[in-house]
Amino acid sequence: MWTTLVGSFPLSPGRESIERALEDQAELGITHPVLPQLRDFVLMYIEPLLRRGVAAAEGPGYVLRGDPASVEPEPPEDLVEAADIAADMGLRYRVAFTGPFTIASKLALPRGRPGDLMSSALSSPEHLEAVAEYVREMAREVYSSVKGVVYCVDEPILSVVTGSRRMLFNLTVDGVREVLDSVLDQFKAPYRGVHVCARLPPLLKEVLLNLRNANFLDHEHSDIPENRAYYTREELSRAEKYLAYGVISSKNPRVEGEEEVASLARDAYERYGDRLLFLKPDCGFGGLRGYLSGREYEEIVLKKLAVLVKVAGELPSET
Repeated sequence: MWTTLVGSFPLSPGRESIERALEDQAELGITHPVLPQLRDFVLMYIEPLLRRGVAAAEGPGYVLRGDPASVEPEPPEDLVEAADIAADMGLRYRVAFTGPFTIASKLALPRGRPGDLMSSALSSPEHLEAVAEYVREMAREVYSSVKGVVYCVDEPILSVVTGSRRMLFNLTVDGVREVLDSVLDQFKAPYRGVHVCARLPPLLKEVLLNLRNANFLDHEHSDIPENRAYYTREELSRAEKYLAYGVISSKNPRVEGEEEVASLARDAYERYGDRLLFLKPDCGFGGLRGYLSGREYEEIVLKKLAVLVKVAGELPSET
């Protein structure tokens, strides 16, 4: 069974850490290592807006000062550097790309309050479209510079703004799907997916299963048992979608035992069969930073990944 990761690591930014994370993933046997995110996953992609003065860092977030669509995106330098390192190592790597709705949720309107979701760019159709256009162009630039095998658009905010019957800010199922598809369309790669973490709301299924340009869906299952039966195998098959299934906690610092992870993986395999594409940690490991005074990577992350690879190696793959 293939293995991959979502993105972040509790390591300091820099080339040495990038090399270390990629080398360790390869040595452990992760089949599709992720280009490590060692900085804030929104900041990485909005730095061109900050440099041009179209957005400004203020308090707990960022405030729009102009039109994001007017800025020519530039791929994050550390992402391009990581891709070059991964290519030199011959890795079939995954690229984590922060999605337009999550980025918009972090950008306050010109008169809004930084960090306040209700006054973010999500609350204004005009500003949301401008952010989406910027993110589409960024996706195009990233793909032209970073030739991954797997691309995943990370949209954690979608589990927040979606309910059982409606979405906040008058967002619609079709509208959200069209925006996501327009970003995913920029990545001409074999595997394109969307990551949404936390508990999955019922209405979100209508968005994700109907994406034209995604062939896998990536969620938390280890820490969120409710998500384990969110889809049926028949639904995934009809929609021509696969699952990236979380069997390792990315929040709990306890290193899981092999049998514990194997039990969850076997349950996933019995439930989804040939619709199961990847086993992985639930989310990124960046949240563990500081838990062991700088030893989180060696004592927690690498040990968890060793368990993941061991269990995946004993599970059949129908891919």
